[in-house]
Amino acid sequence: MKKLAYTAIASMMVLSLAACSGAKKEETTAAETTRENATQEETARDSGLGVGGDSSIAGPVDTTDMMDFQATVQKVDGNNLTVEYEDGTSVTLDTSEAFINPAWELMPGDEIDIFYEGEDTVPAAGTKVAEVVMSVPYEYTSEEYSSEPQVYGEIVKLDETSITIREDEGLNTADGPKDGVEYTFKIPSYATTIGEPKVGDYAQALYIGKLDSKDAVCYRICTEDMMEDPASDVYEIKGTIAQFKTGVIYLKTDDGDVFGFTVNGDDDLAKLAQESTGKKVKISYTDSIRMRVSTCNGITVIE
Repeated sequence: MKKLAYTAIASMMVLSLAACSGAKKEETTAAETTRENATQEETARDSGLGVGGDSSIAGPVDTTDMMDFQATVQKVDGNNLTVEYEDGTSVTLDTSEAFINPAWELMPGDEIDIFYEGEDTVPAAGTKVAEVVMSVPYEYTSEEYSSEPQVYGEIVKLDETSITIREDEGLNTADGPKDGVEYTFKIPSYATTIGEPKVGDYAQALYIGKLDSKDAVCYRICTEDMMEDPASDVYEIKGTIAQFKTGVIYLKTDDGDVFGFTVNGDDDLAKLAQESTGKKVKISYTDSIRMRVSTCNGITVIE
């Protein structure tokens, strides 16, 4: 049986997923995130769909006459937000009255824009801020999200609810798959399959959760014979659009899991998402569903 190497699903601007190919690689470093120009940002803020290509999501606060500064999140403790700005100084701010898009639960490493009343270039400690807008999420620059966890090998067991694969070319790292070891994954309702897998076939399985644990879930299976097919370039997830709000699609799966997707300022996608609320769909995306908010690039209604 031909051995296929791992696909490193490398980051592009927002960790774009590569096609299933034949080269196993270590994780690749996330590419540098770029920003759109001021005109695009203003347009996106007005529409509430997100700021240009950097996946920021503007809220309902009128920030026209406010001061703002950029900083990196260090710690989130209730309404106390500690950030570091460019000269290395840290300050803790009060977010009790601030709008923070609920799709982005702030975490250390996030680069953000902070809006506040006043004339100080940088707000004093304890200042109540009006809005916190995501600029560059931690996931976009972290090597932790620069490739998708996966196994590749022979399918030794398969039914509607689970799949077991004997690893063929493991990376043999501390937390990664090891040669010859069999790994079993649950198959959730939102999983997608490229090809027609059966016992004895070789396949790549992308998963969420800790490898070799009962929580490991396989959300995508791509059989060896389909790895060069154009269909392998498409990454999808199935579920029902429960809500579309502030530029974010909330997709609820039949298992009860909820995934967030930004339309990233695309008016056509925003319109389709709004019209498809309450319907079962397939959402295609360009990065990782392990992220707090993934990037949607297509919606197909299936019910």
